[in-house]
Amino acid sequence: MEKDETAVLDRVAFDDFAGLFDAGELRDAIEQWHADSTTTLAAIAAARARGDDARIGELAHRTAGGGMAIGALALTRACERLRAAAESGAPVTDAQIAPLRAAVAATYGALTDAVSSGP
Repeated sequence: MEKDETAVLDRVAFDDFAGLFDAGELRDAIEQWHADSTTTLAAIAAARARGDDARIGELAHRTAGGGMAIGALALTRACERLRAAAESGAPVTDAQIAPLRAAVAATYGALTDAVSSGP
């Protein structure tokens, strides 16, 4: 089967993750994930302002791992591209960070939709 490179959420992986929680806990976990992601985006912006590409790479790598756990495909791809950019030796640009911001928003939407629609 061909892999969908545009998918935001791997529903099988998300359903496995969701199975660890009751409905209320799952909503809380998603809200906490979103808050953490927003904090991470702010930390990435601060690291970019300092020219700290190593920190950007670390944050992107950590965020990719968390994204994989919940089935966040687009987020994981965006994180891996940002990590690679941070490790390239060239300064990270805002244009390279923008896809991660978009992926956080798309993932949050997909997660909340998945919770609303159920398994």
